[in-house]
Amino acid sequence: MSLIIFPPELEEVDTKFQLDPRFIFKNLERMFSPGPTASIFNVKSSELFPVNVQSLDSKAGMKLKIEESPRNGLNAFIGQTCYFIAGLEGGKLQFPVAGLKFAESGFLSCDIPKTISLIQRREDFRASAPPDRALKALIFFSVGKEMIGDIVNISDKGIQLDLRLGSTEMEVGTIWTGCSLERLTARTAKFDLIIRNLRPSPIEASRIRVGCELYEPTKLNLNEFASKRSAIQNARQNRRINFWYQDASWC
Repeated sequence: MSLIIFPPELEEVDTKFQLDPRFIFKNLERMFSPGPTASIFNVKSSELFPVNVQSLDSKAGMKLKIEESPRNGLNAFIGQTCYFIAGLEGGKLQFPVAGLKFAESGFLSCDIPKTISLIQRREDFRASAPPDRALKALIFFSVGKEMIGDIVNISDKGIQLDLRLGSTEMEVGTIWTGCSLERLTARTAKFDLIIRNLRPSPIEASRIRVGCELYEPTKLNLNEFASKRSAIQNARQNRRINFWYQDASWC
């Protein structure tokens, strides 16, 4: 059996990757029913071995099937500092293992974790826009002239917009100044965008997808973008996407 398993990130993980503790068990049920092959990593020896989540119980914990026994035996992991790691579609899920012990033959068990990190695979991970029609991007050209753009996705440092083709001249390298994000009466601080790529809309021939990056952003701009992306991603993971704005710093 050919397995690809990865060690955990042992340095302090950014809080934006942590799932809401209130919804950890529900997330585990969704992710591992059935779940992909994961692994148990021994921090001291850097040895790991593959497991599969067989069942989840809020009181009894997680039941793990041993897919391959570690070279130095399972006793080398019991009572040691270990991490659970799984490669999921949304990124690398990891948490410190507590209460690891032998169960029935070929199985282990551990406690339901109190903290979980889901680390995106790329630095500028893009979160798809929420189904919130009140959320818009405002692009200003001059006094009294503006364009409203639909948001396709957003990262910590950029945004992809869906715009009407021909609504304005658009070229790679064009800089839009004084833009903002708006939801109902709430607005972010103004920011500048630079167009990085243009591509046809996969849905309508009369529209265009415009990939933009923050241009010379302020610290506030970066914080508000990161807050929005993180709020959307966490709300989606925790099955409360319609309420994403409750955790965004600017809403």
